[in-house]
Amino acid sequence: MTVRLLVVVLLGVSACATTSQSDAYTGPGSCEQGAELPCAEWGAKLLREGDRPRAIEAYGKSCETGNLSSCMTEGRLRKEAGDYSGAEKPLRKVYETDDPQAAEVLAEVYEARGGVGDRQAAEDLRHAAPALNKPATEVMYAFRATTEHGARGELSFNLQPMAFLDRRLGFGANVVLGGGRSAEFNGTFAYQHYVSDWLVPYGKMMLGKMQDGDYHAMNMGGEVGAKLCLEDIGHLNMALGVSRGSGGYFSIGIGINGIIALAILAGMR
Repeated sequence: MTVRLLVVVLLGVSACATTSQSDAYTGPGSCEQGAELPCAEWGAKLLREGDRPRAIEAYGKSCETGNLSSCMTEGRLRKEAGDYSGAEKPLRKVYETDDPQAAEVLAEVYEARGGVGDRQAAEDLRHAAPALNKPATEVMYAFRATTEHGARGELSFNLQPMAFLDRRLGFGANVVLGGGRSAEFNGTFAYQHYVSDWLVPYGKMMLGKMQDGDYHAMNMGGEVGAKLCLEDIGHLNMALGVSRGSGGYFSIGIGINGIIALAILAGMR
């Protein structure tokens, strides 16, 4: 009698646990009804259990609600399963938010699919990937140690949209002040090379006007340097250069996303 009672109790507990667990994923507000968090959790659970087809379906439902992390996971799982056409849609959804990782995985999908134009599409994505999450405009302040006028300050504005060879080209202007009554006012043109998404060496040419007291003349110069980038927030900058107005110089500076700089200025008013 005792053994039978124990068996009945254990079966009842097991049934309750199973029902509770099932309700967590199939009841009101569950994955099957499109709720975001349960779908992602359910997908992770199914993945741990080795049920990849159902996991892909769960992550797909979560992706449909706007969960970009789930879109990324769905895309990866479909790619690994050889479903390249199915992987494209969720990965492109993440890529369109300027996500470099999604661009790299999408490039792998195109490369593996190997259709007409897929190889070129993969190359284009890899070229664009490290520049995707960088700002289109930057405001930079740099300290210059010069051979002609001692310490000087430089304020620059740089324009580098994706339309300019995936941010490889940049245009801008700078003002260099200090060293008594001397100054520089330049237009700039730069080429950047993305070694990675955080290390960006560059070369820059400058052309404009210099003055020293009442003396005015054309200014020209150039510099080489490197940016240490922090996604779309900004960068640290170090450079060596030379110009008619400064002589030789070493500079170190910080650049900030132009939109962030405007927000800071608006908050100071």
